Amino acid sequence: MRTAASLDEEERIQALRSLDLLYTAPTEAFDRITRLAAAVFQVPIALITLLDTERQWFKSRVGLSVPDTCREDAFCNYTIASPQVMVVRDAAQDPRFLNNPLVTGYPGICFYAGAPLVLANGHSLGSLCLIDHRPREFDAAQEQMLLDLAAMVVAQIELQHAVGRIDGSTHLPNRAQLTIDLEELCQASPGQQCTLILLDLMGPESLQSVMRAVGAGPLEELVRGAGRRLREFAGHVSKVYQVDMSCLALVVRKTADFDLNRFLQALVQEFREPFTTSDPYLLEQRPRLGAAVFELDAANIQDVFRRAIASLHTNKSRRPVVTWYDADEDLRYKRSYQLLSAVPHAMAHGEFSLVFQPKLDRDSLAFRGAEALLRWHHPVLGNIPPGEFIPLVESTNLIHSVTEWVIHSALAQLVEWETRGLVVDVAVNISARNLEDADFIRMMQNACTLHQVQPRRLQLECTENVALTGESTVRAINEARALGIQIALDDFGTGYCNFGSLYSLPAEALKLDQSLIRPIGTDERAREIVRSMIDLGHSLGYKLVAEGVETVQILDLLIDMGCDEIQGYYVSRPLRPEDAFARMKQQNDAFLRGPSSA
Repeated sequence: MRTAASLDEEERIQALRSLDLLYTAPTEAFDRITRLAAAVFQVPIALITLLDTERQWFKSRVGLSVPDTCREDAFCNYTIASPQVMVVRDAAQDPRFLNNPLVTGYPGICFYAGAPLVLANGHSLGSLCLIDHRPREFDAAQEQMLLDLAAMVVAQIELQHAVGRIDGSTHLPNRAQLTIDLEELCQASPGQQCTLILLDLMGPESLQSVMRAVGAGPLEELVRGAGRRLREFAGHVSKVYQVDMSCLALVVRKTADFDLNRFLQALVQEFREPFTTSDPYLLEQRPRLGAAVFELDAANIQDVFRRAIASLHTNKSRRPVVTWYDADEDLRYKRSYQLLSAVPHAMAHGEFSLVFQPKLDRDSLAFRGAEALLRWHHPVLGNIPPGEFIPLVESTNLIHSVTEWVIHSALAQLVEWETRGLVVDVAVNISARNLEDADFIRMMQNACTLHQVQPRRLQLECTENVALTGESTVRAINEARALGIQIALDDFGTGYCNFGSLYSLPAEALKLDQSLIRPIGTDERAREIVRSMIDLGHSLGYKLVAEGVETVQILDLLIDMGCDEIQGYYVSRPLRPEDAFARMKQQNDAFLRGPSSA
């Protein structure tokens, strides 16, 4: 059965080890104190001792050659049991110590005086002690001086520990201290409801701009001022923490007489006022607030901070309003993260596949090409909609490896079809990130060489906005065209469409978006718009492709308008490779006018 004394000792050991002092290198700050103690009291040995479970370890030592001793022999076992100085004038005459190995052997202790090192939480870590080889007296004034030196040791210990828990610029407790405080709250009041409030003074884009332009000084000034204001406003309900470079935090405990909503409204109003700072740009910053309600539970402390961060990033505006944690939004975000994390495994383990949507040639009514479309069957989540995972991939550098996988897989499929008598081209979709990648053109060239496919049989589809993103993308497109690779501008005619740039677009084909195509069966004006776009595109030398064709009426209209290629569910749905082969081969054999061999 564990006694109260054993429980206290366990807590003491835990407190000692949490300081990360045991068995660390000598520190001048502590050595200075032991040297001072040895000189002031004129003793040959002065020690700062820390008592672990089985060893007495010396953080600092003057006049002693060993780094530690057995805990069982330590005089300091008695010292830590009292808040006062323990004095042993002559150990050889003291029944407690006369047979102690430290008395009868090295270092030959005769006189001992030790002051306990007591933390603010009441735990004694060890002692600051003096040792001599002869008997000595030790008066009350000397005891007080030794206690004062021991207090200096404790202050140094707490200062070193606080370095990792206090921000050096604002002197506010940091995220590590917030975690510790939450853990202590969990022990003191398990199950109590609290609210973690985050106050983000500046978004990441603004933060980056400030750091790049003027450095950290003005930002630190801003955070210090905001910290002072927040302490004045909310110091009666919470400590103010700095949990990130420009983010402050409060932990508000729910009580019967505390109105959280009123407090938050007042907090929002308080931070509508601009800050006092020397940088005019920072005067324009307005914080955003995120909040997450939680119950004190040690198992969920780290997740509490994550949820508060999630609430903060849900606030898209730069207005001082409170955004609460949204569990549904969080689930969506976590799913997105889960999907992105699974992409490399999916590529390596056969979860990715391609389907092909054939494109009908107007003149021959044969299939001369197909668009390769990526699909993902997750072993747990099932089929992941392309509209969900592709935008996620495009927002990260994963797009490079995914696009490379698609191109290699599509070209390999072309070769396999060709061995069976079907010669068609293939189109793949690319993003701006692909075109900005210095290795993209080389990768495509190597892929065509590896699979022995002429580059002219590969078409890249991208939107006009992607194609004209900047000099690097235009340069990449022109390098691809120089190799013979075809470029098609996808979703043409939607959103921002610059007809003034039509004469110079770096492309061979324009793909008219389905939103333009679908109404032409019933809307005369829509029909005339599409007819005019086809005529204009032809006059400028572009091939026109229509997507989203779902009825025979629209197919006939587009053929009559002179649209070069037609794609859509009426012509063919996206099909697995074997089904796409059968569909295109049957059509091409029927019309006996397939494309010439590469």
